[in-house]
Amino acid sequence: MSIQLINKNKIKADNYITLLMVIFYGLFAFFFHLEALMSVIVYPFGALIAYGALKIISFFNKRRITKRHPVQLLFGIVSIIVSILFIWYILSRPYINPTLIMPLISFPMIIVGFAGIIKGLMIDIYSTKQRIMTVIIGFLTILISFLIFGKIFSDLLFTIIALSLILLINVFSRAALYLSEFGLSIIHLKNLKIFFYIISDYLIYIDRSGNLVLSKV
Repeated sequence: MSIQLINKNKIKADNYITLLMVIFYGLFAFFFHLEALMSVIVYPFGALIAYGALKIISFFNKRRITKRHPVQLLFGIVSIIVSILFIWYILSRPYINPTLIMPLISFPMIIVGFAGIIKGLMIDIYSTKQRIMTVIIGFLTILISFLIFGKIFSDLLFTIIALSLILLINVFSRAALYLSEFGLSIIHLKNLKIFFYIISDYLIYIDRSGNLVLSKV
């Protein structure tokens, strides 16, 4: 009998996160009309950047070189470049000032922080140490993001750098959390490849012999 990666707690956690996103975005749109209107344009292109990055990662993660399609790599690169240029164009308009940009870029990080807390609290197949660390990082992410959202910091460049570092920390924290299910550590950077498999279109489980198996979904 194999131990599957996806279990009921993971599905419940994802459902709670989705519900939280809907509620928070509704509140965001209700209280911040202009920022919410801009987000309809900016956020899809932000998601396209992430999608392009996953396409590039998936390309290099192919276990067989013969299965690597150059079009996939090209699509990922073009998606990232076009999205960054479009977002830069929108946010650099004269009528867009830092007081509008800060809530716009900090709001997604608030969701990231809550997602980390929910996963750390609900999913018990991960190691206790990594769950605690994920919850702590989630709380810190929410705190800093709310300070930026409330325009406590006036320097836009500092804000962007701070949020970028927080995002990077959350990526490594989430990688450590997911890898802990299989007894793997992020200290060994080669294990990051397994993390990229996890967030890509692969089902990962442990077979009856205790071997880690990658299965294309």
